Amino acid sequence: GATAPGGMVGSMREVGDLRRQSATSAWLPIIYGCDKTCTYCIVPFSRGPERSRPFDDVVAESRALAAQGYKELTLLGQNVNSYGHDLPVEPRFEHIRRARELGRSIELDGRPDIAELLHSIRDVPRIRFVTSHPWDLSDRLIAAMADCPSVCEHLHLPVQSGDDAVLRRMGRQYSIAAYLELVARLREAVPGITLTTDVIVGFCGETDAQFERTLDLLREVRFETVFAAAFSVRPGTPAGRLEDDVPRTEKKRRLQALLDLQEGIGLAANEAWVGRTTQVLVDQQRPALSHGDGAGAGRPRLAGRNRNNKLVHFDGPESLIGALVDVRVEKAGPYALVGSLDD
Repeated sequence: GATAPGGMVGSMREVGDLRRQSATSAWLPIIYGCDKTCTYCIVPFSRGPERSRPFDDVVAESRALAAQGYKELTLLGQNVNSYGHDLPVEPRFEHIRRARELGRSIELDGRPDIAELLHSIRDVPRIRFVTSHPWDLSDRLIAAMADCPSVCEHLHLPVQSGDDAVLRRMGRQYSIAAYLELVARLREAVPGITLTTDVIVGFCGETDAQFERTLDLLREVRFETVFAAAFSVRPGTPAGRLEDDVPRTEKKRRLQALLDLQEGIGLAANEAWVGRTTQVLVDQQRPALSHGDGAGAGRPRLAGRNRNNKLVHFDGPESLIGALVDVRVEKAGPYALVGSLDD
């Protein structure tokens, strides 16, 4: 179990209605629950096993959103890319042949998957999906990300630790070598893809050397954003039976060290956008910028995200909210880009 940035999946309701974040973007749940083995996570116990929504229901609701004018659709699930493994085999999906290379082996042939959904959802300019688990990042899904024009060039792929022994204690059931192979396949198939991740520091038994391997992983992969947290035990999880032996002060030190490293990586990644023009889906008017946004304070701005999920601020009329506009990037901070409308 991994949590989507901002806790979005944790608040997902088990109903068929559409969740709307704004007048431009909508969230569409496609799978509930979790079958994974993460020892720190309560979701498999609190929300039950994975349950995929019927394929035709998801496609119909996506079409309804497109007809209503939504420009961005995010498919949601605690482990969104495991969609479909629990649905019945159907002749129309007989062309689907796949197998898990990581985690538990399950029967997948002849069942719909998220790749099939991405190919079937039409007329929405942008499609995202969150949160993905390395177990289910199949070749079919990677190919669909490359082949479907609407699928945004961004993936949130939680790694949680850069050390194999810690990953085993976490119940993640993949190695760092396997994770890095997925990263390489993603970057080969989708040039320029933005990768973000989750990391837990100070998990039970984590040594200084094991934590340093997590920092090494950040230096190697160069994630654009890392959602990091210090470990705290959730009652009722398997990790509650492990010794929480990393002192609180050390957890805090490690978390700050990781955040300091990542801020530099994120800034360098954002600076690479300066001078480029990028398409932004305008979704809000923002208050005056803070110093962390890489520009002077005091001016209200419009804001939105590009296909790589970069937050972009720029001046413009409120009438642009809901529009796709081209913005030339002029400045960069560690967490956002600043630019002007490209006339």
